Amino acid sequence: MLLSHNTGAFAVTTAPEGFSLDDFEEVGLRTVERRFSPKDTIFAPGDPDDQLYFLLTGTVRLYKIYGDFKEATTALLKNGGIFGKLNLVEGRWQNVFAEAVTEARVASIQKSSLEMVIKRDPSFALKLFSSFSERLRQSDEVIESLLHREVSTRLATLLGNLGDRFGRENGSGTLIDVRLTHQDLANMIASTREAVSKVMSEFQREGVIENRNRRIAILDRTTLTEHASRLSGLSVDGQTSI
Repeated sequence: MLLSHNTGAFAVTTAPEGFSLDDFEEVGLRTVERRFSPKDTIFAPGDPDDQLYFLLTGTVRLYKIYGDFKEATTALLKNGGIFGKLNLVEGRWQNVFAEAVTEARVASIQKSSLEMVIKRDPSFALKLFSSFSERLRQSDEVIESLLHREVSTRLATLLGNLGDRFGRENGSGTLIDVRLTHQDLANMIASTREAVSKVMSEFQREGVIENRNRRIAILDRTTLTEHASRLSGLSVDGQTSI
């Protein structure tokens, strides 16, 4: 099943060991590959929900628009992630945005073909349904993780998990090898850019992180973990935690 990692506000999702694009091809499913540049939209709300997507290389985020056109990132996927709704009923529409964060290669499969395979191959269907049920479970955990946490706690949790999933050792720290703005980080933890910028400045003054060529490097994992473990009823921007 899909492996999802709680980042404090959204799921980081990768494909499980033993589940790959080959599984689709082995059961006779034809895939179509497309390439996307950073910030390209793969699909948007209102687009037909007639395909399932498999991320071959790169990073993709799923997000929704709420309130006064604010974005809320719900998942960040890397190589091997499966996305799109597992809904085989025709005439449905997408309800989230999928956007390439980096250069990305994405294979898509028509759901009409997928439905026929599911009917004739129960073992494949079970593996696929298990993958999606795990991601839905993680989504529930993501919502719960936002309760009673300061922005600093949510941001520290996010940075730690991004370091685990996208980090590489670089000199004296772990470099998160994805370019993310403060607004991107705010979208991922249901906060504001101003609040995130304030906390990031505090982390830099403490020597916890530093910026390297528009990327974030984690210098002090121990202190970052301490920040991530704190609980509070108020956020640093003075509002009650979500």
